[in-house]
Amino acid sequence: MPNFIDRETHEQANQKLPDIDRLTKRIACLTVDFISIKYKPESNFPIAGACFQDASRTLAEARYALLESFAHKIWYLEKMSPPNEFAAVFFGRFYADDAALRLYSAAEHLAKAAVYIFDIADDKIVSNRTGSRFTTVRKILLQEQPTHLITSAIDELHNSNEWQDTIGYRNTWVHQQPPIVEGLGTAFTRERRWKKSEASKGYALGIGGGDEPEYSIDDLLGFIRPALFQFTDKLTQISEFYIAELEKKGLTINETEMGLQTRYA
Repeated sequence: MPNFIDRETHEQANQKLPDIDRLTKRIACLTVDFISIKYKPESNFPIAGACFQDASRTLAEARYALLESFAHKIWYLEKMSPPNEFAAVFFGRFYADDAALRLYSAAEHLAKAAVYIFDIADDKIVSNRTGSRFTTVRKILLQEQPTHLITSAIDELHNSNEWQDTIGYRNTWVHQQPPIVEGLGTAFTRERRWKKSEASKGYALGIGGGDEPEYSIDDLLGFIRPALFQFTDKLTQISEFYIAELEKKGLTINETEMGLQTRYA
């Protein structure tokens, strides 16, 4: 067996993930200085184009991370002889973690695009702060733009079980002890090991074995993969709304470039 993952394995993993090619090409055309031609100097609307590009790039990075997670899992479990379960879990978890972190970041960029589109003031963000920018902007939009397409898209993503699991995993990973994943050897939670004995008034100490894992690698991929699809769908919806607004101003966007009509819409 070669010591690298072959193209066939990557292609097999690629089939498990959303096709984002058209989305990334469309968003890449959102040239902020060109967009600004059609807007007043004090307008923040063009700046949203930069946020969409940030979200798109981060989504592409998250997708790549998940591609590698699946590819390593396939390679070490199905194509190596004998299979190497530890390597499959180690690399699978490494890349899945990265995907979760980047999906959180991508959602923050998407929320910032909404801030510029609706011209939400900084003091309103501060006074409504509920954690991440994404959750804060969702709260404001539900109050001020409850029927808007962008509000619905952000709210649906936020309420998704898979998205909640992904962001919850990310938050624990960043702010607390990274969750124990099955297959990576003995691990311990951060707690005192002496426990009150049920058989006496004293304490008992268990030795060996570590603590139970919270997730398997299949658990992680089972919610991060759908979350990637869901974010792709919502980024597509919101960016297409933005592009439609630009077209009303006489800007045209295809999959390769942005154009400017000679007359104003």
